[in-house]
Amino acid sequence: MKKLAQLFATVIFVCSLFTVNSYSQMMNTVTVTGNVYAASELSNDTTSTPIANAVVSLHSFVMVGKFMPGDSILYQATTDSEGKFKISGVIPGQYMLMASATGYETLALRTFEVGTKKDTVSINLFLRDSAVIKGGIVSGKVKFDSSGRGFSRAIIEFINASQNHANIFTTTDWDGDFSAKVPAGQYYISCTIITMGNMLFFQEYYDNVTSIADAKIVTVADGQTITGINFDLPDHVSEKHNVTFSGNVQSSTGTILPGTIIKIWASNEHDRDDQKLIALTKTDTLGDYSVTLDSIAQSKNTFVVSAHKDGYKLQFYNGQSTFYQANKLFAFNDTSFTGVNFSLVPNDTTAKFTLSGTVTDTANAGINGAFVVLFDSTNGHIHSSITDSTGSYIVNNLAAGSYFVLFYAHGYVPQFYLNADKWENATLVHLTASVTGINVTLKSLDSLTAGGEIAGTIHSKDGHSLPGTLISVKNSVGVTVASSITDDSGSYSISGLVQGSYTVTASVTQYTSQQQSVTYDPSFGTTSINNFSLSTASVTGVTSQTSISAPTKFALENNYPNPFNPSTIISFTLPLNSRVHLEVYNILGQKVAELLNKQMDAGSYSINFNAVHLSSGVYLYRLQTDHFTATKKMILAK
Repeated sequence: MKKLAQLFATVIFVCSLFTVNSYSQMMNTVTVTGNVYAASELSNDTTSTPIANAVVSLHSFVMVGKFMPGDSILYQATTDSEGKFKISGVIPGQYMLMASATGYETLALRTFEVGTKKDTVSINLFLRDSAVIKGGIVSGKVKFDSSGRGFSRAIIEFINASQNHANIFTTTDWDGDFSAKVPAGQYYISCTIITMGNMLFFQEYYDNVTSIADAKIVTVADGQTITGINFDLPDHVSEKHNVTFSGNVQSSTGTILPGTIIKIWASNEHDRDDQKLIALTKTDTLGDYSVTLDSIAQSKNTFVVSAHKDGYKLQFYNGQSTFYQANKLFAFNDTSFTGVNFSLVPNDTTAKFTLSGTVTDTANAGINGAFVVLFDSTNGHIHSSITDSTGSYIVNNLAAGSYFVLFYAHGYVPQFYLNADKWENATLVHLTASVTGINVTLKSLDSLTAGGEIAGTIHSKDGHSLPGTLISVKNSVGVTVASSITDDSGSYSISGLVQGSYTVTASVTQYTSQQQSVTYDPSFGTTSINNFSLSTASVTGVTSQTSISAPTKFALENNYPNPFNPSTIISFTLPLNSRVHLEVYNILGQKVAELLNKQMDAGSYSINFNAVHLSSGVYLYRLQTDHFTATKKMILAK
């Protein structure tokens, strides 16, 4: 069987070469050049010795038979005595790039983009000398669940958990076996399967989990031999499949709810279609629904289902209020999910306020399926909505108070209202009555198709996962190029990054936002682990302009709510530009917090004061400007 698969792969390889040669005559091609160097174990060193006779190849994958992927080497070159290589006539597209040399660890980049905008693409590659790498030998097998047959050319990446040295790559042989020399350290181990067109369609982490948050860390010691690092693939991982969702929708009091809108969303961490609406239906007269997705590629194997009906709260399966908290449904072959039922809660008529507006793109077109999430600034309670086909939304059941509002949609730069990438810079929306016209414009994200990936988990200092954290990635010139929202386990994954430096920001209300610098270098590995541990925002100042016109007098308002636990809003107005000091004192006159100390423009402002680390009691807050001083009392009641 193995020889037959190899024969098929050879035939396809020859045919693909003929196709490439014929096609290349009809379009512009690109020259790929670069150098291959020997790198140290811990860092890339451009002064290292060039590697002669290294083989650099570009691969594309095709299907051979029903299960086995055929690896077609479309382009290949060998380095000269100076380590230089040149591959001419490359058709623009995505490839897997591999570099290997005798005595060195193989480098495998699962996605290498050859674009149409340049005549030449250059890349320097660094291979690690097997003889000087200290550590252990790690081996295992990639095989199908029931048959036990091996899967060839799966890409195994040892992802360094502490980022103190580069990741290590290897690939499985024709029997699905792999073995690699790995420096001492701790690793997440991923297995990636590539199919035709180099589209990622299956990835999992050891030990057979789909999220890095659930992955098992493998510790490698010097001289150690570790075996049995196995990956079991679903039997039909290489095939498209049909997925059916069915269930019933009733109210929480047992009333049948016909006409309820059911939406199916893609929810794949490693897919650019994450959080994308892919199907929609309505319940019938009995409150039942059924929807089938035909010929779904394996890259779309994780789903989220939502239900909404006017007069009831939006709900995600199973009983959750937001997309990122929803239970995910996994399908790796033909699957029928039955009993995906909903029990919708009627709107609370005592909380009568609403907030509404529109979400549009830069061409002023409404964005369908955008998520709107409100966070109550005083207690952290969450409310959500989804825009309709016109980009309009409405959030019901809101009590009087102040809210942070997060907008995010597939393919767009998310933001806290208004134009903020972290909640500390957000504009609070104050509700003492229903509010309309909270409109935002979301900018499109550039399509990312390169091979870099950032993944990790977001936790509080006390170890709790933080779902709903906004992850924003900015390039070296400050442009947001990618984003994500952490799921119910607090994990995130952002793929498609090009080589370069980035700033990653993690922001979730009630916690102090945090930034990390990240550099994606293909020779260091595809995946960079960036975990965040966020501190509770004990005292946080958030400036919010509540009026377009400048106020006519200085004023310090009563805080709301009062008494409070643990957060309250302090508002004030400035008719003139002024230096502003806003401080909090205990009843003994000791300063316990400084909220503001800066020059500010005329306007109306609100500050979110979080006193989670203070004890119950009476506190005084004082506003001092160039022309005005005022002090008021508030009560923290825990």
